[in-house]
Amino acid sequence: MRLLKDVYDKHVKLYAPGAVIFQEGDRGEELYIIIEGEVEIRKSTYTSTSKTLICLCAGDIFGEMSIIEKKARSATAVATKPTKLLVMNNALFERMIEKNPDFAKKMIKILSGRVRRANSILQNVMVTNKENQIISGMIQYAHDYGTPTYNGFRINVDKFVNWACDHLGILSEDLHGTIQDLLRKGIITYSALGKSEIVIKQRRKI
Repeated sequence: MRLLKDVYDKHVKLYAPGAVIFQEGDRGEELYIIIEGEVEIRKSTYTSTSKTLICLCAGDIFGEMSIIEKKARSATAVATKPTKLLVMNNALFERMIEKNPDFAKKMIKILSGRVRRANSILQNVMVTNKENQIISGMIQYAHDYGTPTYNGFRINVDKFVNWACDHLGILSEDLHGTIQDLLRKGIITYSALGKSEIVIKQRRKI
């Protein structure tokens, strides 16, 4: 999407890694389009931790529900890389909807996609217990950060626990307890390097 210089100068903002763009519960009057960088959308859990719902990159739009519904933010947005955003207030949003049919079509697709994804998340939460949630997280982490071996993927236990606390919203003690249960069941095993690493079997299905 091409921007006029006056729009760019007035509405584009830069965020450093770790910067909070908005907090869950804040009153929101803008939506955001990522020009460069990466943003995580995080949701607080019943504990003091949070769960990462989605990671967004260049071209993605977020925060649109607050500007449409005039309600508080339902999640927290955090920049994870140096990030450049187009911050669109209600006046600019309405102008873009009116003057740019491609932008209007993209908003319709995004909103319908949000509804489908929300339904999927709710269904997953209702039918998935904590053990399966942790196993699914292990598989995701193993494919992203693990070391492939003949038997599966090796992952560092402490690094996975730190990642899972942030991304799954589960307490460290619960993670360690579930890991011990999975070891006893033979679902995972220690690697040849000792108890600092576990092996996620490739054939494991959830």
